[in-house]
Amino acid sequence: MWRTVLALALVFSPCFLTVLAGQPLEIVRLLYDDGEVVQVTNGLVRYQFAELGGSLRSAYVHFTSYRTQNMDAVPGWEGGVQPSLGPGVSLPFEVWLGEATADPTVYALAVEPLAPDVAVVRLQRSGDGLVVDKAFTINWDAFYTMDVDVRVQAPGQKVRLVLGHRPSGRDVPDLRFLYDGKVYTAPLAPGTYTKFEGVGLVGKEMVYFLRVEEGAGTPFLGQNAAGQPVFGLEAIGELAIRGTLYSGRNRYLLLQRSGLEVLTPLGFFSRFLVWVMQFFEWLYRITGNYGWAIILFTLITRIVVYPLMRNQYRSMAKMQRLAPKLKKLQERYKDDRQALQQQMMELYRQEGVNPLGGCLPMLLQFPILILLWQTIMYSAEQIHLSPGFLWIRDLSQPDPYYILLILATGAQLLQQWFTQRRLPEPPTGGSQVLGWVFPLVMALLFMSFPAGLWLYWLLTTLLQIGQQWIFDWEMAREARVPTATVDDGSQDQ
Repeated sequence: MWRTVLALALVFSPCFLTVLAGQPLEIVRLLYDDGEVVQVTNGLVRYQFAELGGSLRSAYVHFTSYRTQNMDAVPGWEGGVQPSLGPGVSLPFEVWLGEATADPTVYALAVEPLAPDVAVVRLQRSGDGLVVDKAFTINWDAFYTMDVDVRVQAPGQKVRLVLGHRPSGRDVPDLRFLYDGKVYTAPLAPGTYTKFEGVGLVGKEMVYFLRVEEGAGTPFLGQNAAGQPVFGLEAIGELAIRGTLYSGRNRYLLLQRSGLEVLTPLGFFSRFLVWVMQFFEWLYRITGNYGWAIILFTLITRIVVYPLMRNQYRSMAKMQRLAPKLKKLQERYKDDRQALQQQMMELYRQEGVNPLGGCLPMLLQFPILILLWQTIMYSAEQIHLSPGFLWIRDLSQPDPYYILLILATGAQLLQQWFTQRRLPEPPTGGSQVLGWVFPLVMALLFMSFPAGLWLYWLLTTLLQIGQQWIFDWEMAREARVPTATVDDGSQDQ
């Protein structure tokens, strides 16, 4: 059955998808006081390359999801509504010759589009015994990464390639070095390692790291002309580096794509969350859309918890049948609470009812909801760069028309109405009002949640209603064929 549903979904899904991937890069030339700047914007980051110093001026993360903010991943930028570059900061990919601590050279700046969604920014200079060629390849759908190819020739001289400013103070990213697949807090001495693999900054929210795939160069720590601490790579005569620059949010799966997962060690909960995210990614790969991935995730979780939910509904139904008997016991022992508790427990034992049997499955839904919420939050970049679903371009963002929110709230109200109809005596007072008000309050409080989460909640509520109908039908059929045990219990009471 599920294979048929999946096949139909895959056949008809193109009719309902809003394709977002593969858009062209936005390339503009800007003129600042210190010279020309080329700005290249892809799906997540806005890069700026300056002709003065041939540097990476900015890597501004313009994409934001729930509870995230814009930020610049280039070290040295100061926070605020309109962040600015701090004074005396050396920008990434400046080249210093000998003991020089600045690069005032104006580079030849060019952009070479390889395709609508791929471009190479090239910065070149030649003179004073120094030849520099820098190439940065940017893809529209890259996850905070761009390919870097830097070649510096200065026969007989020491050259330094600055990679960034070393921030100081509290809650700042830490400088990390990668050797032979292991992370270190300081550079290692030559001869103590086999391969140098990268250097950069790692913070709780941000990672700025150059992963070196090919090349010759050793890390250095130094200061620029303004006395600001910097880090980078140095060599004698020639420095050639090919690799990948990751400049964006600290996301484990995205770092894993770049071979940098070692930078963020995982705790127990984080590892479990990564497993869920990887499962979610697998569902996306087999469906081609995160909307269908959420639908499959919902169906699978409902199948997994089905036995527990079945016990929950059966326990609730038995408790409802016992309501008249419990009411009589409460009237009979209204002045003796201890005797009332004893008689109630005896009644539960005779009827084979666990009064707490319906609590665990209900509580189990909340960890699943939280796991999916965290999964959508930490998979927001992948969702953003994937095809849309129905009228929603990005399931990591709120529903622009609040349609899913309205449908999910309506489904909860329908479930409340259906539940109250099943009760032998409808609740009165505060409990009745709470049942109707809670879905409305939930909608107001969480209306800014990602649309994918509301899609999950809508499907879960509809499946719960369907399961209630099935269980009610089962209980009604069992009631038409009463057993001797049930009859004896009724006579005893």
